[in-house]
Amino acid sequence: MKTKYAPNLLIAVFIAMFVVIMLSSKYLSGMRIDLSENGLYTLSDGTINILQDLEQEVTLDFYFSEKATSQLPALRTYAQRVQELLQEYVSHADGKLSLNKIDPEPFSEAEDQAAMSGLQGVPAGTRGDEVYFGLVAKGGEDREEVIPFFQPDKEAFLEYDLTRLISSLSQDSMPKVGIFSGIEINGGFDYMTRQPRQAWAILQFIEDSFEVEWIEPKATRIENVDVLLLIAPQNLSDELQFAIDQFVLSGGRTLVFLDPYSEAMSSMSGMPSVQRSDLADLLPGWGLKLKEEVFVKDYANSMVVGVGPQRQPTRHLGLLSLTPEDLDNEDITLFGLESLNWSSAGILETTEEATTEVTVLAQSSDQAQPHKVEDLLQLHDPQTLMQNFAPTGERYVLAARVSGQAKTAFPDGVEIQVEIPANEEDAAEQETPAEPEFETRLLTPEVTDAEDIQVMVVSDTDILSDRLWVQVQNFFGQQIVTPWSDNGSFLINSLEHMSGHPDLIEVRSQGRFNRPFTRVEALRRDAEERFLAEQEVLESELDSLETKLVELEQLRDEGDGALFTPEQEAELMKFQEEKLKIRKKLRDVQHQLDQDIEALGTQLKLINILLLPGLLMLYLLFAAARKRFS
Repeated sequence: MKTKYAPNLLIAVFIAMFVVIMLSSKYLSGMRIDLSENGLYTLSDGTINILQDLEQEVTLDFYFSEKATSQLPALRTYAQRVQELLQEYVSHADGKLSLNKIDPEPFSEAEDQAAMSGLQGVPAGTRGDEVYFGLVAKGGEDREEVIPFFQPDKEAFLEYDLTRLISSLSQDSMPKVGIFSGIEINGGFDYMTRQPRQAWAILQFIEDSFEVEWIEPKATRIENVDVLLLIAPQNLSDELQFAIDQFVLSGGRTLVFLDPYSEAMSSMSGMPSVQRSDLADLLPGWGLKLKEEVFVKDYANSMVVGVGPQRQPTRHLGLLSLTPEDLDNEDITLFGLESLNWSSAGILETTEEATTEVTVLAQSSDQAQPHKVEDLLQLHDPQTLMQNFAPTGERYVLAARVSGQAKTAFPDGVEIQVEIPANEEDAAEQETPAEPEFETRLLTPEVTDAEDIQVMVVSDTDILSDRLWVQVQNFFGQQIVTPWSDNGSFLINSLEHMSGHPDLIEVRSQGRFNRPFTRVEALRRDAEERFLAEQEVLESELDSLETKLVELEQLRDEGDGALFTPEQEAELMKFQEEKLKIRKKLRDVQHQLDQDIEALGTQLKLINILLLPGLLMLYLLFAAARKRFS
């Protein structure tokens, strides 16, 4: 009987499978079960809120070269992922979002339209045809936004890019950010390399979401901006300080990046010197001050960098990577961020006369210590920062939010020099232009106190530099910026929160693919701490021996190259043997640093190779035996 019905049962199973596949492809298209830790493949609440509150209708033209990519399965799979996500966007937009899929075949009108819209064709097709994989979004009043090419390696940021693009089109205008920078973030000339500098990647991120207005160094008033961004302010004019003071007291939201030692500013000058950026005249009125001439060394949060031609890994106590344990995750600007990288960060302190409320956003670990900034000027080996390192047990404030009552720093006003306009008739009669004349003018404050100011202060400007958070690559002539840390997200989150658009923060902070090996890093730090003292003693002995060897060689030179006496020869051999022993001990110490990590790796291999398969085999044997005897 079993043999008779087996073929029919097999046929029925195949028919059922075929029906299920056909129905699922038609009715379950786009449905997914998201098992990732941070829900990377599920629309966030922020995206849904933006889609449901669209002010204008938006049309999405999704261009993908279907035929030209027939031999590119990886790209086709990602294109399917993008299309399904776009369809999910449409389903949440209450009819205000429409999607058109277009295949720009070679020599077609669709291909011409794709090129004219700014999409990027990549010569990767089966016959050398250009492949298009981008999006053109159109909103009201003929406004248009473009994603030239969807980069597969930026999949973690796909939802944010799409949501930002749709949100910007549905709004009448983008928020405006007023920027004053003491650093050439918009590009300049590098005196060290004698080459022009590119604009910082962070500026591109700002311009993607905001309208930018540059604040003049002699501005006496700051108006018509939603947020004021100050980066590395240094030696500001009295006029500009007065304008900032009045902007803050008038309710203007302000974000300030200060630094006890701005490395980017130092490279601009071409001279190695301490370049401090501060608002010493304004900060006390807000209840804060930047501690003088020190930066934070932090062992627990320090990063390992490559030093020398061989790129030997060395721990840098001034180069920090802060994790959620050191960040205020209840603050919306830091929600979901995994790491913030800092370099020679300063220390913020609350003044005794403060009338404001200071909320700590980021702080060091308790394995930290202040250190003199001057030592960074001649720092060739970061290992020297470990010398005399003694953690104080205190956690130092690196970023803070200030709110509450504040008073003006200029109650008596500010005297400024204003150029007197020349008489046009008199100027025309003069053969040579007359030197301009100035008069003194008093700027008096319109606002002397405020009940609730909104200011955020960060004690590092290098946090915004490219080297600490992005990798820039050239992709067929286009600069592709790939973040590897959350520094940019921190700035944009802060600007969006202050400008009143917090929904995008939740989208950007949804998560990233990279997962740091926190257990390995903890083991490495513990091992370094255990063997550091032994390593320092051995290196000191080695230096002493090398000094004695040099002294012996000098004796040989003074004797016109004469041979050593037998006693000197014996002493020389003894020093050289001792040197070899010490170097061997140093190598052993270095090997011991990685011993715990290698042991952890071995344990994981045993678990993956033996334990888990063994447990699975035992379960299967148990299930088979139970079925046999039941």
